[in-house]
Formats: sequence, structure tokens, C-alpha cells
Amino acid sequence: MKPKITLTDVNMKILQTVFGELEDLANVVTTDNDAEETLVQETGDADLLIVCYAKVTRRVLQAATDLKAVLKWGVGVDNIDLAAATERRIPVVHCPNYGSDTVADHAFALMIALARKVIDLDRTMREVAWMWPAQANTAVDLSKKTIGLVGFGRIGKAMARRCAGFGMDIVAHDPYVAGAAEEFGQVTFMGLEKLLRRSDFVSIHCVLTPETAGLIGEKELSLMKPSTFLINVSRGGIVDEAALVRSLETRQIAGAGLDVFVREPAAQHNPLFRMDNTIVTPHFAYNTIEANDRLDREALQKAKNILRGNALEDVRNPEALGSSR
Repeated sequence: MKPKITLTDVNMKILQTVFGELEDLANVVTTDNDAEETLVQETGDADLLIVCYAKVTRRVLQAATDLKAVLKWGVGVDNIDLAAATERRIPVVHCPNYGSDTVADHAFALMIALARKVIDLDRTMREVAWMWPAQANTAVDLSKKTIGLVGFGRIGKAMARRCAGFGMDIVAHDPYVAGAAEEFGQVTFMGLEKLLRRSDFVSIHCVLTPETAGLIGEKELSLMKPSTFLINVSRGGIVDEAALVRSLETRQIAGAGLDVFVREPAAQHNPLFRMDNTIVTPHFAYNTIEANDRLDREALQKAKNILRGNALEDVRNPEALGSSR
């Protein structure tokens, strides 16, 4: 009898490029919605749960009597109760290798669009057909400016390479990256407060954990220069969204490019959407044809390894391995 895979996030259409191969591997059940009760019912007899944004709670994991693993279609696992998974000896496997350059591209696109006022110029041109130089529509160079990278993992390093190519000075803050200074000689590592004071652009590339939740709040935003732009393609919860709104409204900072929000899907009334000094996108930094194909392939291979009992890679809770329940 084939194993059962429960697949969530019906709107995301995850694993569609390899769905035939997935069905050869197992009986695949796609949930109608991501409500906790639905996941409890559909995961109870599942061998593998594959999720993107759906919340995998303690209750869902406790109901999963046969679950071999939870597989995240993506990188961040902040929607999965890792502590509960570890208690149940359920490994949580993610896919960190498919899109570092892709996400860095998007962060860089937001940065250059902010610097060159691309959205404002486009909007005004469509309204009035032409404009003349004025202080309000004059852009800034990237060359010789300082980019501050908060987090220096795969995506942070990819962002550093792009910024180096544009002649930017690169500073970074990441207490968990050992040896990065030697690998990236052009990067200066420093404390967060010093980075915020110095940077012309601050780009966030750390994961959301209890330690990083609200990492950029009222105090941190107040340290930034009035000319500084903030870019976030990581997780909305790393930034205190209410404090960011106040900083943008008062021009305490120059602007923000945001691909992620505290609440997703975001609400239409989010004040960040009506500001003229923000660029907002719907958590699409990963979303290219090529990256989606790579992610599907990476997830499919990990699903095969899980169901065939092979050695697992990229386990976010390695404590769950090697013991019986």
C-alpha cells in the first residue's frame, strides 16, 4: 500500500511541476483549507506532511500518529511548532538551497527601485506625461553608499555579492556566522546598533525566531539616518510594523521596500500600502519560474528520502532524529 502525503496551501499550487512523480511515490491528498481542524483530520494517518505557509501546531502534530516528517516547501519554518515536533520525534525538513540568488535579486531590485524612485517616476509619468528635475524626484547613487546586512547566511551573502558589484561599502551583523569575515574580505562585521547608524540601506536577511522577533523596533529605527532605506524580504515579524509605520509617516527614515508583513495575506487597510515612500510586494521574492522548478525538485527529492527511510539533510530539529517515539 502506498504511503499518504498530505499537501497544504491549496492556493500556492506547490509541487505542481512534479506532481505526477509525487503521485507515483504516494497517495497525495491536498487539503481544501489550512484550518487547524482540517490539518488534524488529514494528518492523522499521513506518512508525510508537506506545507508552505500553513500553521503546523502542536495539536496537528499530536494527532499525527504515523508521520515520518514535516517537509517545508521553502526555507523558513516559523509556521511549524519545532518544539512539539521534536517532542514527537518528527523531523522538520526544509529546502534552503533553491533560491538564495533569486531572493537576493528581489531584495536588490527593491533597493535600486527605492534609490532611483522608479515607482514614483513611473506613476507620475502615467499621470502627467512628463516632469522636470526637482528635489522631490531626484534619486541617489548606490556606488559608495553603505549597505547594512542584518543576517549573513546564504541570501545575505548573495546580496553582498550584488552590492559589491555596484561599488557599495558592505557591513553586516550576524552573531552566528563564523569565519564569514575571512570568506568575504570586503564585508565589515559589527554590532547591530553601529550598523544601523552607519548604513544608507539596511537589508534584512535573518530568519524569524523568538530572538529576532521585533529585532528592528522603535529604538533601532531611531538610530537610522533620515536618508536610510529599509528592505525586508525575510519575515514581517522581524520588524515592529507599527513602529515602522510611524517612522515612515514622520520621515524618520526615507523609505522601505517590503516583501513580507506581520499578517499574511496582508489586509487591504495596512497603512504601509498607501504611503508614497514604500514599495510593497506580496512575499514573491522567491517566485520565479526557475526557482519554483528548483524548489519543486528539491522538495520531491527530500520527500523520496523521507518515505524511503534514507538519510535526511536540512533537518531543522536534528534532536528529533535517531530515537523512537
